[in-house]
Amino acid sequence: MEIKISYFYKIRFFKPYMIPFSTAISDPKWYHQSKGLDYVFKDKNNVYNGIRATPLAPIMTFDGQCVGVKNCNYSPEKCLFLANYYKQLKSLDFSSIVKRIEELSFKVKQIEKFEEEPIAVLIVYETPLNPCSERVMLRKWFEDNNRELKEF
Repeated sequence: MEIKISYFYKIRFFKPYMIPFSTAISDPKWYHQSKGLDYVFKDKNNVYNGIRATPLAPIMTFDGQCVGVKNCNYSPEKCLFLANYYKQLKSLDFSSIVKRIEELSFKVKQIEKFEEEPIAVLIVYETPLNPCSERVMLRKWFEDNNRELKEF
């Protein structure tokens, strides 16, 4: 099964078999219809919104470690936030996380009865053009585990 990466804005272009998994510390309110982080719903395109990949979200103690785009040196090796986020990812059992994402994706397929193979899409805030993003560390973590994480 394919796992890809994208950002919140792109969800509006997803098909029902594309299942977004937020990896953000906190999500935009619309992603849960302003009903709390546990609220999941289908949007007008029949795409599930509100699913979180909580183990992949940066832990709150990292909040404030990012110096922002204007002060960033765009080097993940020198960015305290990205360095700590990568340590967090490395502490996780990659196979277990992927298995959970795949199982949930196939449950959605079974419930919705779509023909296509599900595609899980990890969601971050930043566009692919932003070099200072969790996307960089998520891709590295996937590569370290011999799996590609393509952009959607």
